[in-house]
Amino acid sequence: MDALLPMVIVATSIGIPAMVIVVGLFISHKRKLARYSVIERAIESNANPEVIEQLVASIGQEESKRRTPPRERNLIHGTILMALGVSFFVMYFIIGGTDVAGMLATAAILTMLSIAKFIIAFFINKKDPEQS
Repeated sequence: MDALLPMVIVATSIGIPAMVIVVGLFISHKRKLARYSVIERAIESNANPEVIEQLVASIGQEESKRRTPPRERNLIHGTILMALGVSFFVMYFIIGGTDVAGMLATAAILTMLSIAKFIIAFFINKKDPEQS
């Protein structure tokens, strides 16, 4: 019975995030299938070619809207990592003691990763995608 609790903790800590990812991928896949079925029905019903072209173009536009430029993406990731690193530092100083030495190492790693992301974002050239 004593071994059951750690197994449940490990299973839920891995299983719940995995389930969230699988459900997200499933929903995304269903949306894509729905879009393609609309285009397929438009083709089968002999719709105007302009309408079909607009439907196909709307799929490309929707996917390009989701993409964040690399500079912004690195700044966002760097900010999140910095916040996590600072929060681990704060927790280390609040809790204190030698039992939480791993927390200090985690804070240092997250902070260094955030600095790396900021440096990467700094060196990415600001290019206007419309000028390319």
